[in-house]
Amino acid sequence: MWSSAPEAQQWVIQPLVDAGLALDQIRVLVFDLAFDGIINDGRATVAGIEAIVRDQPAEVRAAWAETIGRLLALPSALP
Repeated sequence: MWSSAPEAQQWVIQPLVDAGLALDQIRVLVFDLAFDGIINDGRATVAGIEAIVRDQPAEVRAAWAETIGRLLALPSALP
């Protein structure tokens, strides 16, 4: 099973922390992202990613976009 170092995990979620979200709120967002990927055969959709934070304030939506970019910047978990 792949897991990232705690430093990488913190780097990924830091924009959401800076936007004022609590860790429980961040967990919900990340769970929703993972669930979207699962129901779409491992391919999260742009619409699904955006829908996760649609009802959030602009600073949270911007932080979410930064978080997604950071997730994509992580080294691949695939061999």
